Amino acid sequence: MPFLTFETKGYKSAVIQDVPISKPLSRAQVLELQTALDMAQDLPPTLVQVPDLNQLQNFVHRMKHVGDLLNVSICKYGDLHLQISTTLITLGAEFRKLLVIGEKAVAPSEDRNLSAQTRSERAISRGDAQSVQVSVKHFSKSLQCHLAKPDCAFYGIAPQGVCLRVIFQFFIPGTRQTDKSISLHCRLPVLDPGT
Repeated sequence: MPFLTFETKGYKSAVIQDVPISKPLSRAQVLELQTALDMAQDLPPTLVQVPDLNQLQNFVHRMKHVGDLLNVSICKYGDLHLQISTTLITLGAEFRKLLVIGEKAVAPSEDRNLSAQTRSERAISRGDAQSVQVSVKHFSKSLQCHLAKPDCAFYGIAPQGVCLRVIFQFFIPGTRQTDKSISLHCRLPVLDPGT
């Protein structure tokens, strides 16, 4: 059976993986695959940088004992909202004033004294935020990348809410320049696209 070999070399180790492959694709199948890949590369219009992955992981670890579905809202103001609900309890966390890359907006002053859930709902209704629902299990697994000690992590919701995109950025040692970095992109499937 034919296979494709991937090799990754690090400072002190190398990983080699052989992946079995099927017969060659037809031209039509290649074009269909390329179109799907091109669409998947769309970066979210708004990305927020989460500075403390340990805090986020601890919170999500506690949440996975409450339920299976996590509502994630990302706001152009730099807010990240996480909420899990059951018939008996609603538990949430809000990370505010995060660094925003891409489309930004200024939070209305009348929203300052509102609850996190109300602020998030109002931002969504104004078009200043997007919300998706993902599996707590998938979200938790994506956070395991913090063990590799990324220099920063960004979260964003793809256009039309098709996925939650997580980007872990690793700077080349001795630099803090974005043009000298490696990014790891994760796409978490959403349970109900477009919400």
